[in-house]
Amino acid sequence: MKKWTALSLSVALCASLAAVSIVPAHSTAHAAAAKESVKISENAQYFGEVKNGVPNGRGTIHWGDSKQYSGDFVNGKREGSGKYINEYTQDGEKHIVVYSGAWKQDKMEGKGTLTHKVIMDGGEVRSNEIQTGTFKNGVLQNGYDVIHALADPDYSFTYKNGSETLEMLGSNQGIKTSLKTGQIFSIKYRNGSINKYYTLFPADTKAEQRKLDADLKYLQSIQKKLIPVFAEFERLSKQLPLK
Repeated sequence: MKKWTALSLSVALCASLAAVSIVPAHSTAHAAAAKESVKISENAQYFGEVKNGVPNGRGTIHWGDSKQYSGDFVNGKREGSGKYINEYTQDGEKHIVVYSGAWKQDKMEGKGTLTHKVIMDGGEVRSNEIQTGTFKNGVLQNGYDVIHALADPDYSFTYKNGSETLEMLGSNQGIKTSLKTGQIFSIKYRNGSINKYYTLFPADTKAEQRKLDADLKYLQSIQKKLIPVFAEFERLSKQLPLK
């Protein structure tokens, strides 16, 4: 089984959710029709509620066989709540992207959950990711981002809440205990002017090690505050099997 030596957050997770102009090339609709079919382009077809020849209300749009959105539309744009599915191949790997939640002006906006699974050519899952919380302009602003991947370590955890950010690498087992004992792979915590970092690996100098130890002591002092975040990390990680 091939392992990746490092686990990095997906940079382009939301790229497949770029806004799509929904201007019909041909429409069988009439104003105020309840449900109609609208040909958006050569590859896009819509069926649902229509107003003035464009999607408006509830409906479903298909872009070919691999991409679709079902949910609310306002004046031809995805707006309200809906579910988006996109399956595509890139560099020989199959990507499955699913978003369920709020939309505004064709972009993820509001509460929602985004998942992204990457399957290698032989059928083995390389990475499985979930983002859940509040999105703005297509990007997760506040909430959780958890990745399980063929990497060492195999889990990445991120929590955002305004100016507060917690990032961890390690296992999804015994997170609370690992911080208490200092046996956590790595953890970064930022909240305003507070910036703490700890890793179980020894530092190169005594001064650097003193800084690590001091940061660990601080993180352990706020562990009670972090327990609900750790619990959500563990819960979400169970939804990310590599199979």
